[in-house]
Amino acid sequence: VGANNMKIYIVGIRDAEQNTISHIHMSYEGALKSFQKVRLELLEDVKRICSYEMETLRNSNLSQREIENLMCEDPKTIDNYPLDTPYIEEFELDE
Repeated sequence: VGANNMKIYIVGIRDAEQNTISHIHMSYEGALKSFQKVRLELLEDVKRICSYEMETLRNSNLSQREIENLMCEDPKTIDNYPLDTPYIEEFELDE
């Protein structure tokens, strides 16, 4: 990073149709904490859906796969596409 540049880290959720930015950080460590929070919130949502599907005897194979995908704690290797996938992206800003 040059003397007049700084890095920021964007935490968001993307799927096949949209991208949502949820947090912006000046450190990777802060972004990683937000990433984990977002990932766990998505995981809880999917678990609720899966539980509902099992109660109503609907097919929950997709939800089970999504749960497995969202168990990945590494923002560089997590892959839940085309469904909601949390991410961290690094950008360099000019001052």
